[in-house]
Amino acid sequence: MPSGTATAAAPATSSNATGQRLIFLFTYAAYIAVYFTRKPFSVAKSSLMAENVHTESELGLIDTAFLVSYAVGQFASGPVVSFLGSKLGLALAFLGTGVCSWVFGSSPSKDIRSVAWLANGLFQAFFFPFIMDVLRAWFPPSSRGQVLGLWTTCQQLGGFATSAFGAYILGTSTWHNVFVLPAFVSFLFAFLCLFVLQTSPSSAVAPSLANNLPTSSQPWSVPHLTNVGSAYFCVKLVRYTFLGWLPFYLTAMLGYSAAESVLLSTAFDLAGTVGSVVCGYASDAWCGGYSARIVAPMCVLCGVATVLYPHVAASGQIANIAIMAAVGLFVAGPDSMLGGAACAEICERAHAPSASTGATGIVNGMGSLGAIASGMLPILVKESYGWNMLFYTMGGLSVMGGLLLLPLARDTTHKKVD
Repeated sequence: MPSGTATAAAPATSSNATGQRLIFLFTYAAYIAVYFTRKPFSVAKSSLMAENVHTESELGLIDTAFLVSYAVGQFASGPVVSFLGSKLGLALAFLGTGVCSWVFGSSPSKDIRSVAWLANGLFQAFFFPFIMDVLRAWFPPSSRGQVLGLWTTCQQLGGFATSAFGAYILGTSTWHNVFVLPAFVSFLFAFLCLFVLQTSPSSAVAPSLANNLPTSSQPWSVPHLTNVGSAYFCVKLVRYTFLGWLPFYLTAMLGYSAAESVLLSTAFDLAGTVGSVVCGYASDAWCGGYSARIVAPMCVLCGVATVLYPHVAASGQIANIAIMAAVGLFVAGPDSMLGGAACAEICERAHAPSASTGATGIVNGMGSLGAIASGMLPILVKESYGWNMLFYTMGGLSVMGGLLLLPLARDTTHKKVD
């Protein structure tokens, strides 16, 4: 059973089809498990402040430290995946994030808790590249868009399930257990990854390509990598701005209660799940696997919907839900493709599949910078120019993301590998 970095997708056979289904379900469940040690901080934040465990400024610093270490980990993930391999790497990542969550919930020291959560960001950064490495080995490029479009719905489900789990624990126990209990989920998956996970099918074939082509240590030489990464920065910034500020906007500007705002904002998340599936299907079925040809127009449509949002949302609840869902659908589709399928695609079109892991780390690292920017940029724009300008800015960034992908959408010099 291979334990190293995956190489190439195996030819389709009946046994591989069964293996593909099992790998899809295993990695889907594994990434949901990732959220068990990612979400506790946001779930317990109000309790940490109410019980004077941490001040509001300290919580903000811990949050920022997590995001920064997450971004650093994404950029460094290529060499790490190549060195450890997906099996050992995933096991160590689950073990590490479990220990960090357990330490945060158990330690009486502010400093130790802060360091533990910073380290958790680093471990969390490696899960996506490791799992993408496994999925690339099992699924051929011809179906990868549909597969990853459906697979990325685990992010929405994971966020919802672990928030509900954390809220239940918080309501029946103390904030300590919100961190400690999820650690055991991580320990379980560390064991499963090490002893159960098969990182590639037995019939996988190694790529027979020239040695002077980009490798996992040379991902920057892959054509259009910076375009994809820059577009992902824009998409992440727009999406995280909505995730972070939408309920507040609904309450502050449109007069909804806090409970109504949270309920209404779920339209953004639910539509995003649909957007991920639709974008993946359209990439394979309508665009021949050229994901940029569906992602670019979706980014532009997201920009249009975002600019219209403050005007349409003020027209009533139904109009608000409709335009909110439109933004969620058009931003989540690109988000689901750029961080995974698009990275593999540009490497395969450049005949450099071994660079996929490094490219995935770089693109997701650039996307993480957008998530970090969503913490302060919306505040600066809103306080200086008002809410409408914030939506106009986000709309412009979304359109910019689409324009950045046009060279990739039009590039036919590198034929996509089937």
